[in-house]
Amino acid sequence: MTRAGKDSGARWGLWWLGLLILGVSGAAWGAEFSAQMLVKDGVKTMPGKIYVRDGKMRQEFVDEAGQTITVVRPDRKVVWVILPRQRTYMEMPLKIKLPGQFIQIPPQAVGKRRVGQEWMNGYDTEKYEVRLPVGRGLEKQTYWVATKLALPIKMECRERQFSLEYKSIREEKVPERLFNLPPGLKKLDSIGGFADQVE
Repeated sequence: MTRAGKDSGARWGLWWLGLLILGVSGAAWGAEFSAQMLVKDGVKTMPGKIYVRDGKMRQEFVDEAGQTITVVRPDRKVVWVILPRQRTYMEMPLKIKLPGQFIQIPPQAVGKRRVGQEWMNGYDTEKYEVRLPVGRGLEKQTYWVATKLALPIKMECRERQFSLEYKSIREEKVPERLFNLPPGLKKLDSIGGFADQVE
C-alpha cells in the first residue's frame, strides 16, 4: 500500500475513533442490541456493525486498509482500537463519563427542539433539531431518538452531507466475548504506531 493510502487509512481510522469518543455519553444502561451501521460523509459511504451491552460498545468497520474494531469498556475506563489483520491494538484511557447514547445529542447543543415523530427502522422515534457552535456560527443537526431504546438511532447534518444511522436493529443477547481483547495481540504505544500498522 502506498504512503498516501496508508495516510488515508490512518486518517479514516482515527476519524472513526474521534466520532466514537464524541458519541458515547449519556444513559443507556439497559440497551442490549446489535445493528448495522451506515455512515455517509459526502460521497463516501462506510457500512459497519455495532454491538451494545451493559454500557459496553463494539464497533466494526472495514475499508481499503482492512478491518478496524473499536471497543469501549467504561467498566475498565479504556478504549481499545484493534487491527485484526496486523494482530495489534492500541489502548487509551476513557475520559468521558459512560455508558451512553452512542449517537449522542452533544451536551453543548443549543436550541434543542422537538420537531415531530417518525417511524424509523422498526421504532417509534422522537425527532429533534439542535444547533452546535462551529467556528463562528451554528451548525444544525437532526436526531431521531428511539423511545424504546432511549437513545438516538440516526443523526444527520445536511450542511456537511453527513449522517450516521443504525439499521436492522436486533434486540438480542450480545456475547460478552465481543467486548474482550483477543489473545495474542501486540500492544502499540502511540497513535503513530497505530498509523504505521495501517498498510
